[in-house]
Amino acid sequence: MEISKVWRHAAIFVLIIGLTVLLFMGRNVYQNAPPIPAKVLDSSGKVLFTGEDILTGQGVFQKYGLMDYGSVFGHGAYRGPDFTDDYLHRSAWIQRDLKSKIEFQQPYASLKDPQKALVDQIVVSDAKTNRYDAGTQTLTYTSEQAQALPQLVSLYDDMFLNSGGDHSLPKNYIKNPEEVEKLTDFFAWTAWAASVERPGKDYSYTNNWPPEDAVGNRPTKAVFLWSVLSLITLLGGTAVVLMFFGRFDYLGWGGDEPAIKKSIPLKEFRITPSQLATYKYFLVVALLFAFQTLMGVLTAHYFVEATGFYGFDIREILPTTITRTWHLQLSILWIATAWLAAALFIAPFIGKYEPKHQALWVNILFGAVVLVALGSIVGEYLGIKDKLGKYWFWFGHQGWEYLELGRFWQLLLTIGMLGWAFLVLRAVWGRLKGQDWGSLPYLLIYAVFAIPLMFSFGMLYTPKTNFAIADFWRWWVVHLWVENFFELFTTIVVAYFFVILGLVSTKTAVRVVYLDILLFMGSGFIGTGHHYYWTAQPAINLALGAVFSAMEVVPLMLLTLEAYDFAKLRRGEAGTREADGFFAHYWAIMFLIAVGFWNFLGAGVFGFLINLPIVSYYEHATYLTPNHAHAALMGVYGNLAIAALVFVLRFLVKPEHWSNRILKVSFWSLQVGLMMMLLLDIFPVGILEMVQSYTRGYWFARSQDFWNQPIVQKLTWARVVADLTFVLGGVLPLLYFTARSMFYLKKADQT
Repeated sequence: MEISKVWRHAAIFVLIIGLTVLLFMGRNVYQNAPPIPAKVLDSSGKVLFTGEDILTGQGVFQKYGLMDYGSVFGHGAYRGPDFTDDYLHRSAWIQRDLKSKIEFQQPYASLKDPQKALVDQIVVSDAKTNRYDAGTQTLTYTSEQAQALPQLVSLYDDMFLNSGGDHSLPKNYIKNPEEVEKLTDFFAWTAWAASVERPGKDYSYTNNWPPEDAVGNRPTKAVFLWSVLSLITLLGGTAVVLMFFGRFDYLGWGGDEPAIKKSIPLKEFRITPSQLATYKYFLVVALLFAFQTLMGVLTAHYFVEATGFYGFDIREILPTTITRTWHLQLSILWIATAWLAAALFIAPFIGKYEPKHQALWVNILFGAVVLVALGSIVGEYLGIKDKLGKYWFWFGHQGWEYLELGRFWQLLLTIGMLGWAFLVLRAVWGRLKGQDWGSLPYLLIYAVFAIPLMFSFGMLYTPKTNFAIADFWRWWVVHLWVENFFELFTTIVVAYFFVILGLVSTKTAVRVVYLDILLFMGSGFIGTGHHYYWTAQPAINLALGAVFSAMEVVPLMLLTLEAYDFAKLRRGEAGTREADGFFAHYWAIMFLIAVGFWNFLGAGVFGFLINLPIVSYYEHATYLTPNHAHAALMGVYGNLAIAALVFVLRFLVKPEHWSNRILKVSFWSLQVGLMMMLLLDIFPVGILEMVQSYTRGYWFARSQDFWNQPIVQKLTWARVVADLTFVLGGVLPLLYFTARSMFYLKKADQT
């Protein structure tokens, strides 16, 4: 160990505590998830639908990728309604009209205020009363609740069978009326869980989310309490950590040694066959990045022109469910591929030798990556088009946001990542001998094996798993895999890059990695709970998620200091500058500086904004969520992936054919374009939507009427400027730069 073993012991303690609390939260979910009744009856005892119908409807929701159109329990897309609230709101108003005709023999709209208040009180009471009998596993609807069901089936028939018009789904998107009926049963169950009181509690299974006056859903005491305690935690945590950083100035990339050391000139780096083979990965990264962003542009366009693209109705060919699926799924894939390739590239540097047949295995793994990419793209399309029959879950669209790819492709990707981990291990094996098991080489190995392990948790559910339970495991992948273990892995790889270049000492690199574990994972593990506020999980999960989500902001604030350290590294020294005056790895470090900026703004500021429970209550699944997602996913992980691409290509491309000019244009266009997306469209629309959620109701904020407002339409059209800047100035030059590099690659050293 280059540093005290106390760091290692502290890191182990943090990981154990974090996983223990997460498993405790999981236990709560399994024990307290809203029950799926065996039968749902009307007041006369007639069966309206069954538990099997609910789960079948959940499968319909997943098969057709409707989580990439609307949402359930607030998780999903934003173009369509939140179906939990949509059913809840519409059903409540139907019940009001039915009740008013029974009580006063006239429509609800004709009643006087005192009469309306009486009817409202009855509807709220009906919604809150839990009529589920755990002994017989039956749920009984009131007469009015039962009468509302067929009316809502008719409404969803119109949306999915006879759509078109103002919807961004094609006509006959779902062709089987029986599937729509089962889908409505699923929506009805989620609406019941969102309104009825938990046994022994005065709030619903979803902690009274969504905000809906028609059924008496308002913020609970816990929402206010944990919002206040979150702020206190943030202030206290910030004070403590800043005190330590002020007291110990060797923390961070600055270290306790000179930041810049004598580095080896690029021409003296000898490239192995396996390292040269990684170029293909980065070409695929650039191609997937371009395709993914184009799908994002088209998805955003559906908000202003639901019927297609500049007068052309393309919904039948590319419905919004497909474009958003590809936009989300490929964002994970191209970013992950970049860092898988980066690890394969640095492994021979670490191990000091090239294992036999390493290049062959790297090429075989590349084939697997391409197969997963193309197979999942085609499968998702065929699944949504209902061309795969009963195999839709395995080869088509699995139905979960960020985990859309079919289970077969998910399994193949997991096996591929496990194979990648072994390739890295065999390349660094010789370096492990004599090393402390807490040293930097071992940390790299732990990280690469943790990545397939954490990804595998996304296979702990099936289409028949209770939605609340399945969503618990899905966020283990989306949050823990992406935001924790990939963050740790990328920190280790960046640390190795800097050590290889002679920019920091091994001691500094090891300390930064352990600091990352303590700060990011210490808060991030349990901070996963901010995704669980409203997904029908117990209130204790809300409390834990709120406090630790606030703590997640603390290490992100420190990244402004990290950006300053990167800026010092960027200066380089005379011996490492090229003919044009640039430090050899100037633009790679610039992308890392951008990571520090976006981590603070996108993940920190925008993340904390939507994670505060009282804000999240009204904001959840509005445009402030993608405001955070775009700034964090592209701003942090996208820039990290591009930094890896630029770092590696700097070694692979002959120095005389390197172009800093292209990278300069790409870098600034990507950063400016992303900022414009947020400021011109996503952030202001998100604020408007949250305000409307509070003043007019969440149902309106998620309705087509909201998107049709002139101010919202103008803001969305303004995004065209941002998208053009991002794609034409940023993505395409990066693709051109990567593609042209194939003609100027160095030859591999075969010795």
